[in-house]
Order: sequence, then structure tokens, then C-alpha cells
Amino acid sequence: MQPQIEQLSARPDLLPTVASWVYNEWWTEVDGAGAGTLADLLWDHLTPDQIPITLVASFERYPVGTATLLAHDVGTEEWPNLSPWLAAVYVMPDYRRRGVGAALINAIVEKAASLGVGALYLLTLGGEEFYASLGWQVLHRSEDKVVMSRSTVACQ
Repeated sequence: MQPQIEQLSARPDLLPTVASWVYNEWWTEVDGAGAGTLADLLWDHLTPDQIPITLVASFERYPVGTATLLAHDVGTEEWPNLSPWLAAVYVMPDYRRRGVGAALINAIVEKAASLGVGALYLLTLGGEEFYASLGWQVLHRSEDKVVMSRSTVACQ
């Protein structure tokens, strides 16, 4: 069973949930940040079909995961000419390894293609094999992070 995937703009009621997921997964160590900080940032994601875009995966309207398309992700300052970036891919633990993450990522790629984006980028600290299995290729590798890219041409 595939999840239903919608833009956060179609489900603004889920903004606090998505903000909480992202905060708890990646932002707890950021000085001065809180789930409210993330919620404020996500307001910009409520314009349909315009980057930044956040997608939400649900089963019977119950949210189980999210992924975002950003002009620039945190930690990508070294590559200012690369844009946009897949970021904040999160799936609730009980729903992992069920295809939810892949469905979200593929939906982001398709959405980017529909907006005329030719290539996407991502920064991963440990998910290289997973992303490679979805057609992403290594662009840069350092000791602690990997930048990958994916063409959207096949999706158009």
C-alpha cells in the first residue's frame, strides 16, 4: 500500500507535526532553535507549487513522513551554485522500510520536474546507498558528508 503524498500547503494542519519531526531529528542541538522556530520557517512552504515545497506522506490521512525541496539546505554553503536541494526526509520509525521514504523522494523529484528543475541535489551523512538505489549519484565526497545529484529529465 502506497502512502498518499500531498503538499504541506494542502494540509496546513500538519505544519506543527512536520516542524516537530524536523526539530527532533536534526535541530535539537541548534542554539536558540525550537519546534516553534521550525514552524515559523515552514510557513514559507505553504505556497503551492513554489520552492520551498514540503511534502507529507499519509496513510488514511494519518501523517507518517515528510520531505522538502529547498533552494539551499543547511551545510551546503560550499556549493552556492547548486540548487535546489532535497532535504529533511523523515519517516516515523514504525513506518520505515515500507517504501514511504522512496515514495516521498520520488514525489519530490517529480514535483521538481513539473516546475522545470533539471537536477536536484542532496547532502547526506549516512544514506548514500539508499539514495543511490533511487538513482542519485555521488557528486562530492568528504570524510563526513556526501553530496549527491539526480536528473529530473526522466520524470518529464
